[in-house]
Amino acid sequence: MKKLFTIFSLPLVIWATGLFTGSVYDYTVSRIEGGNQPLSAYQGKKLLVITLPVSQDAAADSLLYSLDTLATAHAAVLKVIAVPAIEDGFTTAQKPQLLQWYRSKLESNILITDGMYTRKASGTQQHPLFKWLTFSNQNEVFDIDAAGPGYKFFSNSSGQLYGVLKPHSKVWGASVQRTLSTQ
Repeated sequence: MKKLFTIFSLPLVIWATGLFTGSVYDYTVSRIEGGNQPLSAYQGKKLLVITLPVSQDAAADSLLYSLDTLATAHAAVLKVIAVPAIEDGFTTAQKPQLLQWYRSKLESNILITDGMYTRKASGTQQHPLFKWLTFSNQNEVFDIDAAGPGYKFFSNSSGQLYGVLKPHSKVWGASVQRTLSTQ
């Protein structure tokens, strides 16, 4: 009987200590245009959360165009959440220029958030969504930092994190395509 109690008490301890944190759909983000967007509005779709560049150059333009093409091609099953990071230089003062630049490259089917603290080093300022994405004790799978523009976090249609790709993985590359075709 003692073994039976031990087996069944473990899930209760995890639940009671708050380690079970749900899914990506439990979070809300602020839109760059203003207002809040609960990610629960996209339940049943895969989500790609990607950190955006804040410096305008040819490489950044290419990333944004590729991201827009990917979002359009997979619109029926994928929602793209694009996040400019405060650690990468996002400021409130430059928000109007960034919004204009982002929207000149990204259609309205991509949700662009307001600037967020995305890195673990930001401590208590790290946005709750990125705490969930970057800490394995939150998402139950990956422990990785979003250390710059181009980090890609994939959740399945159930809201569970199942893939993380670093910036060198191109949006239209084989790694992204494989990640989208799984789960």
